[in-house]
Amino acid sequence: MKKIFIALVFYLLSSSVLVANESDCSGIKKLSKEYLTCKAKNIKDGANKVNNKIKVGSANKTEQIKEGTKNIFNKIKNKIKKN
Repeated sequence: MKKIFIALVFYLLSSSVLVANESDCSGIKKLSKEYLTCKAKNIKDGANKVNNKIKVGSANKTEQIKEGTKNIFNKIKNKIKKN
């Protein structure tokens, strides 16, 4: 569990939140309400994109673990039935 948590933290820190579909805020006057709104929207969109990637990745990993444990238990059950 600690390894998964550490990997998740490392992934979040290494991924750039602002890489998402950014709207261009360079034409707006800095320290204006519109500029701050634009930047906040870019950050929010980037964070949502990263969260969705994490959700999909963790769902896939959970499914793989579930299938793996089913296979292991089926093998054990078959060995018990043979003996």
